[in-house]
Amino acid sequence: MNNTNTKSGSYSKVIAVILFFALTVGNYFQYQLTPLAGQLMADLGITQNQFSSIFTSPMITSIILGIVAGVLADKFGIKKVIAVALVIAAAGLCIRPFAESYGPLFASMVLGGLGITFLNTNLSKIIGGWYTPQQIGSVMGIIMAGNTVGMTLGTATTAMLPSMTTAFWISGIAAVLVAVLWIAFVREGPYSRTKSGQTETVPLGQSLKTVLKSKNVWLVGICLAFILGCNVALTSFLPTALQSRGYTEAAAGLVSSVMTIGSFCGTFLGPIIITKLPRMKPSLIICAIVAALCAAFGWAAPTPLVPVLLFLAGAFISALVPTFMSFPMLLPEIGPAYAGSAGGVMTTLELLGAVILPTYIITPAAGSNFTLYFAMAGISAALMVIFALFLPELNRRKKTA
Repeated sequence: MNNTNTKSGSYSKVIAVILFFALTVGNYFQYQLTPLAGQLMADLGITQNQFSSIFTSPMITSIILGIVAGVLADKFGIKKVIAVALVIAAAGLCIRPFAESYGPLFASMVLGGLGITFLNTNLSKIIGGWYTPQQIGSVMGIIMAGNTVGMTLGTATTAMLPSMTTAFWISGIAAVLVAVLWIAFVREGPYSRTKSGQTETVPLGQSLKTVLKSKNVWLVGICLAFILGCNVALTSFLPTALQSRGYTEAAAGLVSSVMTIGSFCGTFLGPIIITKLPRMKPSLIICAIVAALCAAFGWAAPTPLVPVLLFLAGAFISALVPTFMSFPMLLPEIGPAYAGSAGGVMTTLELLGAVILPTYIITPAAGSNFTLYFAMAGISAALMVIFALFLPELNRRKKTA
């Protein structure tokens, strides 16, 4: 028995590495477009609005198919369902270098987004199959740091490549490698199996019905919506707001990148710290309050404090996201059987918040008034506290007691 557990523990690290790489690639291919925006619009004859729709198309895929991805994984198992999604994503990204107009490029991006959609939706279910409940939060944070790595690599290195076609082929080949690694090495974890050793699956209707009846799933999804709404609002106009204070374009970009560094540190270290604290809920509330204050006032603080507060904003926002994403496997009414569907509902609410709050509420209300704009972004994070108060305490020590 001990030998088996040791082998499972060792293999769990293989699963973690594959997931980290998959999330890196899943964000890298999207953020490659940021430095290529001008060239794409010129070469393909597309408008700024069309470019925006192309860039956000993987997010739209997640909103539309998030719940479907979770329900299918609960019914048929993560191995098969995600394998199909990753193969389709790889095919889409291998088609992308041949796109010569808006339609084919948009379609290839939508297909490319399938892989990251199915992975993000079922991340708690996958990790929970290989790690104990006490480990899920910290492992989730480490793996989700791959998102930030992918964004950073895509934004920082693409312009250094010889051509746009080369850039697109690199992400296409990387996506093929992700699909091959998944099919060859990933399997259902020991904690996702029943006592008889079979993978636990449930009927489609039962899975969705159980999840939709869980108030905790809705609460976590709403918390994610508010915190992601704050994050997207903050990052969207931060360089512009800093330039309005007199920063040069280069200085504004450099200071804004400090928030990205904070996000990486928060994603990596935040869940590890939170799971070791005596209680989880107070730490979630404190993180949200600090994030709200830093988001609201960081851009307008005295110059020496601006990078410090932006670093803290990124760190505390990013500490919350992986912690919340680990909830499906920890909630007693969800667990391994329904974690995919729960992740789908949570991901859908999260991305709806990321799109609706900054685009249709904060920006129209604040306009060019950056003081009001960032205050509303901070309020979005603060509103999360109200819903977090009603979450159950999933702290490790309380579970042991």
